[in-house]
Amino acid sequence: MILLCNTFITEQPAQVTGQMANGNWAQSPKYRENLKKFTNFDIFKYSLSSLAVAYPWSKVILKIELDPIYQPRQQELEDFIKSEFKEFNLILNWERNYFQSDWKKDYEILDDELIWFYCNHDHIFFDSNTKYLEDLVEKMRGQKLCSLHFSHWPENIRTAKNGGVALPRDPSTYQKEDNYISVVNESIDSIQIITKDLYYEWWCTGEFGGVKLPRPDYFGINLAELKKIPYHKIIIPLKEICRHFDGYQHVQPIITNNQCPAIDIPPGFFENNIKIRYGYDDYKEGWVNINPKNDYYYAYSKSGTDYKFTLKDLPLVWKSRISIVDSNINLDEEEILQYRLKSILEMIYTSDYYFIDDEVKNKILNEYLKQYPEYQIYED
Repeated sequence: MILLCNTFITEQPAQVTGQMANGNWAQSPKYRENLKKFTNFDIFKYSLSSLAVAYPWSKVILKIELDPIYQPRQQELEDFIKSEFKEFNLILNWERNYFQSDWKKDYEILDDELIWFYCNHDHIFFDSNTKYLEDLVEKMRGQKLCSLHFSHWPENIRTAKNGGVALPRDPSTYQKEDNYISVVNESIDSIQIITKDLYYEWWCTGEFGGVKLPRPDYFGINLAELKKIPYHKIIIPLKEICRHFDGYQHVQPIITNNQCPAIDIPPGFFENNIKIRYGYDDYKEGWVNINPKNDYYYAYSKSGTDYKFTLKDLPLVWKSRISIVDSNINLDEEEILQYRLKSILEMIYTSDYYFIDDEVKNKILNEYLKQYPEYQIYED
């Protein structure tokens, strides 16, 4: 699978309409609540670090445009990228695709049938290992028109039975597979794994010439307004693969910071000095505080915890950067695990408007329990 990123790094708000029109909705205090504000430059670096360990990429294509305020830091970012992706075949360009002709040129260098298609800067690979993603990727191979939503997991899982997030929705296409669910629609989100055939249908059929389109779901005009988008199978994972850095309070109905919170760059991340404090009721500044038993997330309430992971499901991108783990010796593993599963249910049951099958719920919990083979949720 090829990693293809086409993005613009700036601090200027996007020129959008509708519910996001009032300023820069991302990184706003309204959505981050108690969390710190980070530059998009550093968020992008965090995202790249997470993607560098997410998959054994056959090729990495990074097409990055920097706002003038960040152009003096281009060499810094280039050195960082070359260090993070040193194991891979890297193509790095400091211009991004704007026009159909640019996307057509890239088609010629896509020598893998699958592409991690990413036109953002702020989605973090959050799984604790690569196995589940690799299993899903293998399921995609050989399929002509297919994609996989790798982020916005709580939103996608709750809407699946209704036919998915993208329009037009057709509930009759909802399918439960062994380790994922699927729907069929016309999604052109810029955060999907797509087949090379789907890429071709998007960018190499029809003619829309001089229209500026640095992403298929561009804010000014999107691909679906220019041409007919093919219906295709969309895979929705049973566990969270990536998380949007600023959470999901911009979706409708909102997903609160006490259900699936916005996140921080861990203190000490870039210095390889992450300090984990696990299972304590109090909050310690400068550490990553993790306690599945806490009722709240820190993003939502200052009496809360940063995350509700167990030590076995810490994000893979952290693991080589952790310098110390201070774990409460009085923890009961099974009790902690029960609370962890409770937090996962709270991530998926985010609105009374949507219905999730009990079978799907149990599949989700069992997917998370694979790191604990002595435990299993029994299906009715």
